[in-house]
Amino acid sequence: MNKIGIIGNGYVGTATGKGFATSPENQIFSYDKFKESPNTLDEVVENSDFIFICVPTPIFSDYSGMDMSIVEGVVGEVAERVKDSGKIVIIKSTSLPGTTKKMAEKYPQVDFAMNPEFLTQKNANADFLKPYRTVIGCEKLEVGEKVKGIYQTILPPDQKYIITDTASAELAKYMSNLMLASKVLLANEFYDLSQKVGANYSDVQKAVEADPRIGTHLGVPGPDGDRGFGGACFPKDTIGILGLAKQIGIDMSALQAIWDKNLKIRQNRDWEEMPQAFKKDTE
Repeated sequence: MNKIGIIGNGYVGTATGKGFATSPENQIFSYDKFKESPNTLDEVVENSDFIFICVPTPIFSDYSGMDMSIVEGVVGEVAERVKDSGKIVIIKSTSLPGTTKKMAEKYPQVDFAMNPEFLTQKNANADFLKPYRTVIGCEKLEVGEKVKGIYQTILPPDQKYIITDTASAELAKYMSNLMLASKVLLANEFYDLSQKVGANYSDVQKAVEADPRIGTHLGVPGPDGDRGFGGACFPKDTIGILGLAKQIGIDMSALQAIWDKNLKIRQNRDWEEMPQAFKKDTE
């Protein structure tokens, strides 16, 4: 029996728990500090061999970067209790590249893995059981293989697994989301160009989406009726990477231009009302 703990019962934690619960080989324990939970934190840590951290990583209200303090705080609480136990702490929260390695260096007697989620908020439960790929970051291959093992209880035999280092796993999540976000902004610009030159954007969209290399989701306005991209993930991931790039001196001016254009055309900054995405200034 695989004993699996979930800390944080937002849409990611909920999908993770429900997904693993589809196999009788797995027993689930879950806890959320801010919600009624079936278990306490102590019960999750004591009873679980695999502990998933699924807590928010919001951006700062001044858009300067991403707040990793919630993840770091929860990891600190858990790590002190699982030293030399063989339990694996799996960070599933979207985390800046280098976060998991930093935690592993801080708590060397704990086995860590990074397992980014690629879920849509609207269909998280279904997405969890039908992933395009399962990415597992680890510094020890045997840790990655153990995490792969619990996924094999719920995913098809031909599931694609990518086991890599933790920083690469973290960055893969950001690059995936920001490639999609960039595509949304390019579609918006070609929509404007279509209006100007008298083209039928609906037909342009169909012709472009017919190329499997490009994919879909080129509709303008988007499914929420607004221009650009909103929601929890794309805005906070954009700001997270831009903040990191500025801190370490990497030129990401193309991504900056995409974000600036998004702010220009987007009417509803809905992410600012989502606590999992936006940390409001309480001072």
